[in-house]
Amino acid sequence: MAGSFLGMRNPPLAFRNVVHGGKRSLAAISGAAFSLVMVLLQLGFLQAVKITATNNFEVLDFDVLLTSKRFEQFYGPGFLPLERLRQARNVSAVESAAPLYATFVLWRCPPFPLDHPPDDTAPKPGAFARWLGGARTPRALQRRQLYAMGFDLDQIPFKSPIRDSIEANRAKLRMENRVLLNSRSHPDFGWELRDRYHDWELEDTAVSVVGGFDMLRGFAADSVVLLKADDFVRICGYDSRETTNFGLLKVKPGTIDEAVASLRQALPDDVLVTSRDDALAREVDHWVNQTSTGKLFAIGVLVAMIVAAVVVYQVLSNDVREHMPEYATLRAMGYSTLRLAGILIFQAVLYMLISFVIAVLISLMVYAATESLAGIPMVLTYRNLGLTFGLAMAVGLISGALTVNRLRLADPAELF
Repeated sequence: MAGSFLGMRNPPLAFRNVVHGGKRSLAAISGAAFSLVMVLLQLGFLQAVKITATNNFEVLDFDVLLTSKRFEQFYGPGFLPLERLRQARNVSAVESAAPLYATFVLWRCPPFPLDHPPDDTAPKPGAFARWLGGARTPRALQRRQLYAMGFDLDQIPFKSPIRDSIEANRAKLRMENRVLLNSRSHPDFGWELRDRYHDWELEDTAVSVVGGFDMLRGFAADSVVLLKADDFVRICGYDSRETTNFGLLKVKPGTIDEAVASLRQALPDDVLVTSRDDALAREVDHWVNQTSTGKLFAIGVLVAMIVAAVVVYQVLSNDVREHMPEYATLRAMGYSTLRLAGILIFQAVLYMLISFVIAVLISLMVYAATESLAGIPMVLTYRNLGLTFGLAMAVGLISGALTVNRLRLADPAELF
């Protein structure tokens, strides 16, 4: 009975309509597949926003975070008196408190090729050419912003593997104006040229790249450098080390909630005290819900599904109109409207199933290209696959159901 309702008895009408639909089927599948690729891309970008929202905090080793009351998100932390960290150490649950200095600064990006770089008047390559060329894309000497983070070499606030990179280069970093450069930086920042280029500058200060570390790039920063606090304060224009941006606290195991409550009582009201989990949740909320970034991708999913529904509905509607005599014949043979509706709905679902498979294959390639070009983590999660599949099936069912009204016009009497 179910097979009859879905149009899968002999003849399998829904299946044959799709297979022998020619240009009509091709239009439905290509239109729906394009829409589903857009959905998967929007979900992929939204997932990338969630990942990159917390990647800065994920590499830091802390249980409780101290920031300015004006703190909004990691790239705009505000300023915090270093004295607050000293006061925090007096709380019994606190085991250690490490400062972290962070701000955007200008970086002197090397040209390519180093021997004969293009001048500033040369046309800039497009996105596709940059993707194909990668680090070997011709480019003039330029200055670009990156995110600099300064820290106390005796209180390294990072987790491994970044901690391991710092430990391996600790002796070099103790020397003046030495930095570590993110190995995942945008190609413009010159990581691949580190052994051949020696004219690095951070702001207006000559520096040396003595090593690298592995860290995901975010939407707000295409590169990150690490340096010791004294160099950071001098190069980045801070008055002294007494003004920092983050206080990273380690507390006794199992005392995070107790420590947060005690710190809020012990510290002045110019400090925001946040647990690690709350800090990560707040960062995700900011990038996904409080900025236009997350909203834009969410709206993109809705628009793409509407386009898919319209495409499939139009194809089914035209199919019914052009085959009205055949449907009238089926009515004369005893097919009920419900049974014919099942054929149409299953035909719409078949369109979406085929489109979904094609869309996933295309999306995997686009994800890889986007990650290579933009350096952001594009991950096709099972959750997003399931959501897209569910949306595809819903669009198929709705489109098929909306087309059923046309079957009422298939009057057997018009055949005679």
